[in-house]
Amino acid sequence: MKGLQLKDMEIIFDKQKPQSVGTDIKIIAKADNDVDLEYKFIVGKGGVWTAIQEFSPKSECIWVPNEDGDYILMVQARAENKLRPIDYLAKEDYLIVKRKVIDDMDKNIVNNKTINDELKNNEHNSTTPKDDIINNFKNYIENEKYDNSSLFFEAANVTEDEKKELIRELSRAKDEVAVSKEAVDLSNYNIKVLTDEKDTESKKKVDVNVMNIAEENKEKAYKDKEPLLKSIDNHIIDEIELDIQEMIVGDKCTINVKTSKPGKYLYRFYIKKGKEWSIIRDYESSNQLKYTANDSGKKEFLVQCKKIDSTENFDDYKIVNINVKEREKLQITNIRCVNDELIAGNKLKFIIDTNFEEKQNNEENLIQLFKFYKINKNGRSTCLQDYSTKNEVEYTEEQQGEYRMLCLVKTVLSDKEYDDRAIVVYDVKPYKDIKINSFVANLNSPQATETDIKFTSEVEGGNKLLYRYKVKGPIEIDTDYIESPIFMWNPIEAGEYEIILLVKNFDYDGEYEDKNKIAFTVEKRGKKPIKILDVVVDKEKRIIINEPVNIMVDAEGGTRLLYSFTVKKGTSEIKKIKYSKHNFIDFTPRETGDYEVEIYVKDKYSDKEYDANTIVYLKCLEYMPGEIDYIILPCQENYLIGDTIEFECIIQNTPEVLVRYETKINGHAIEETEFSNNRKLRFTPKIAGKYTIEVYAKNIKCNKEYDSKKQVNIYVNEALPVINTKIIPNTLEPVVNEEFTIEMKSRGGKDVCYEFYLMENNTWRRVQVYSRKKFYSFIPFTAGKYKILALAKSYYRKVNYEDYAQITFEVKEKLNITENN
Repeated sequence: MKGLQLKDMEIIFDKQKPQSVGTDIKIIAKADNDVDLEYKFIVGKGGVWTAIQEFSPKSECIWVPNEDGDYILMVQARAENKLRPIDYLAKEDYLIVKRKVIDDMDKNIVNNKTINDELKNNEHNSTTPKDDIINNFKNYIENEKYDNSSLFFEAANVTEDEKKELIRELSRAKDEVAVSKEAVDLSNYNIKVLTDEKDTESKKKVDVNVMNIAEENKEKAYKDKEPLLKSIDNHIIDEIELDIQEMIVGDKCTINVKTSKPGKYLYRFYIKKGKEWSIIRDYESSNQLKYTANDSGKKEFLVQCKKIDSTENFDDYKIVNINVKEREKLQITNIRCVNDELIAGNKLKFIIDTNFEEKQNNEENLIQLFKFYKINKNGRSTCLQDYSTKNEVEYTEEQQGEYRMLCLVKTVLSDKEYDDRAIVVYDVKPYKDIKINSFVANLNSPQATETDIKFTSEVEGGNKLLYRYKVKGPIEIDTDYIESPIFMWNPIEAGEYEIILLVKNFDYDGEYEDKNKIAFTVEKRGKKPIKILDVVVDKEKRIIINEPVNIMVDAEGGTRLLYSFTVKKGTSEIKKIKYSKHNFIDFTPRETGDYEVEIYVKDKYSDKEYDANTIVYLKCLEYMPGEIDYIILPCQENYLIGDTIEFECIIQNTPEVLVRYETKINGHAIEETEFSNNRKLRFTPKIAGKYTIEVYAKNIKCNKEYDSKKQVNIYVNEALPVINTKIIPNTLEPVVNEEFTIEMKSRGGKDVCYEFYLMENNTWRRVQVYSRKKFYSFIPFTAGKYKILALAKSYYRKVNYEDYAQITFEVKEKLNITENN
């Protein structure tokens, strides 16, 4: 819906600005199309607005100001059909002074026959000689046609009273010119009015002299003139002192005004905001102002000064500028969780690191404040710590689930809600997932009967584990769930067996959470079996090309053990060592790929090919690949145009990994970066749509396009409208003389406001203008059909409404129940 477009109109006054207190001033509003319009006249002063005439067909009104000052006259107009609240708008400034003012308004505006007749008989212009002198003086000053010599203006028929008034008006004209946008500094000039006593009373000469204060220029300009009748010297302010010339946001400075002459003065201070002057402090006797900079930019101050007994608006002024700089931006550099595992019931601790940590040690007045929010998977947030100097938060999470920690940071002098923010996503589990890493027997199959065989397992996860062992074969065994991770088995009958291990947490309701099994052959008792106790690889299972690898075997049993090793890559045999007494092997991979190392152990006197064996799997890489673990996004469900969106990639082996970003809007690629070490990307959407960010990572040694790739999708909206507006009544059967209340509910929007209309007796009337009050109550006094229309919109939306709802209900007479005796 388009915003409200207002038309311009003209405001005409019957008297020229300025006017004195108590003067009747006619205000006339003139629109391009003034047919069927209603007009409202409003006057404002010092931020307070007062209606002097409400909406009516009258296009003019009379205004009588009762005190002096700077006023703003505003006229609003609308069509009589009232389709819109306002169609026309106009504003004008008006100055009211205490002294008497001679009006010089163009008399054609005032429809007065008597004045028109006088004008026809008058041989002179409509302006008085005094006005001509003042206007000429203004023109000279505004056009900068002045120098150190004298400027003279002649006027005829100036009376003695007019001389005095002329002096005051010239002083005021100097002030008006001095505070204009293209101001001329007249503080170094004097204004003097002279009269030639030799002239006749019908012909007087008035000289207006604007000259430099320098004594030699005074003597030169006035050496042939008559004595002064009266002198006006407005040079009061000598200088304005600042205790600091350049400020940073949050600093304080003192503005000290020094006068050139002793005496009692009043001082007033303004600050320029945009194109307007806003008052900071009205007239007081104190010549000092303490100013606190709460935003950056060039600050322009206007200082006005006048004598304590002066009737003028001001006697002198000066303008001074102060430059205010922004503080260096505070940024979150890291969010650390000190816990190795995030388990419910355990204390979780998060720490924020910023780029100000070192500077804070050097600047005592730089104080950082930190705030923490916990957000659950339903979007409900809990403030764990309000703004405080403590950069860490510790709490115990009792419930499992996915959470987000929103961290806000700002300086104590910041005027923003926050200077920087970051979010970390974490998952709290009831316990670590149960996984059987290994399930082995201390003796290899086959084994002889009546041999003690020990089964052990390595299981990770869980709080309190329970183990269950089942033996399937000629003789079956079921231990049920026990706490021991060790199972001792002594087979007494030969045959093929299967030993099954089931593991679960003590409070798990299912049969098991992980399962493993071993096939075992039991033969009749023979010699002591041989078993491999351990295999040790000097590197991780990911090895690098051209780097040597050592594998050592620890075994027991038999009389003398022999060892054999075979290294394979795929189906190819890389290296083979026949049975010997050496229990280790060294080899260097020359190619990348998957390797298998087969280990065989046998007794020297054994007739078998081997008594025990195992296989070790190794993966050889040219380099450690760049893997993107996570992409951290802001904790926002909705993004709007103009929002700053920033995300960070979490990558292992960071120093050797490069990252590239590609941005698409609605499937169209718009921006692509080169591979770099930058782990963060920040952008501000200018249009609505689907933004796809593709992140590519690769090692610096990678000769492929990339090692890994992830992408995120972000949907940007223009705004969130108000939707699903509903009216909820307190009763479905309202009756006469009983209160009926409705309550509003809606989704979306921001600071939603409601306006209510009530139809009674087939007549609609507005019962509540837009307000944040979301309910309305009334008492129906008559039975009949009623309707309520509710309009809803966000507070800051410049529309009539965004959504609405309507309810129709029947009000019935209250039943009188009488008991039959």
